[in-house]
Amino acid sequence: MTFIDTKLSRKVSVGFSGGPTWNTRVVPMASGVDKRNAEWALPHHKFTADYTLLDPESQNEILIAFWAARGQKDSFRFKDWNDFKAINQAMANGDGTSTPRQLTKTYTFGPTSFVRNILLPIASTVVVTANGTPIAVTTNETTGMVTPVSPWPSGQVIKSSCEFDVRVRFGSDFIPFTRNAPRLGTVTIELVEALTA
Repeated sequence: MTFIDTKLSRKVSVGFSGGPTWNTRVVPMASGVDKRNAEWALPHHKFTADYTLLDPESQNEILIAFWAARGQKDSFRFKDWNDFKAINQAMANGDGTSTPRQLTKTYTFGPTSFVRNILLPIASTVVVTANGTPIAVTTNETTGMVTPVSPWPSGQVIKSSCEFDVRVRFGSDFIPFTRNAPRLGTVTIELVEALTA
């Protein structure tokens, strides 16, 4: 498995629909109440597009990526246009060290929150502040870890903002491409999140 550190063009990626998928086991009880259990600790993203509705240039780009990635084998970047920004996300307060910290995005609904690790940030968009003042950091674009150029300012509130991608792979080793055929049927291209390279 290899991670190809590039992504489909904007023209192609906006043709996909999808997002996070959870796996919940629902067991109906005799009382009529459902018992629900989360089977996954993390969601898996899934994206699909109808290949036959894409223009020939976009179709060709997908074909090239499919060859280069060897079907499902290798993963690559993908921009989820529904969720690609993290704004003013709280990090641990400064402690005077230079320990790398993980970029995250927190989703809060009422009293409940879910913290998502940002693993594929776009370094040029990363802004880290201490008490509202930008500080210099280096960003690992394949782990989402940021390291301060100078130690984290002690006691100051550290926050981060960035844009990010999702690591995906093709969902199948076979796609019946029909680029030159009449557009009568539906040929679905599926991308699924790859939680490893």
